[in-house]
Amino acid sequence: MLDLSKYQSVGAALKDALDQFPAEICLIESDREREKERLTYREFKQRAHPLARALQDTGFNAGDRAAIIMTNQSKWLISAYAIFYCGGVLVPLDYKLTPNEQWQLLQHSGASVLITEYPIWRQLSGSTLRSALISVTSPSRIKATPATSSHLPIAG
Repeated sequence: MLDLSKYQSVGAALKDALDQFPAEICLIESDREREKERLTYREFKQRAHPLARALQDTGFNAGDRAAIIMTNQSKWLISAYAIFYCGGVLVPLDYKLTPNEQWQLLQHSGASVLITEYPIWRQLSGSTLRSALISVTSPSRIKATPATSSHLPIAG
């Protein structure tokens, strides 16, 4: 058990948990009808670190803001941890909003990175937001693209 009083952030506590409890169950993903997947802390870490590296490759630094627009699933939590791991600030946005509402919030948030899934990116692809876009389709299919045009090929 971690003593949470010694941590200043959720990311720092999770980082220690990933190292201290590698074989323990970290996350159980399920839908209303059945369990889909169980991840140990080790597996969670193995999925999050490639995304953290992709963030860093885009020039993402501690203190930078990264937005997530994603359906409710384990990829969202893994993406949030990757942001925390890099020292970033998480900007969670609701995937149920319209693309126009999402872009308004993104532009107001100051996020330099958007992490999303391909179907959501397709809805947003006509934007003029200048940030890095990261598409997460699976742990082994992470694609980071600096936004230099309004139509970016980021399918994983």
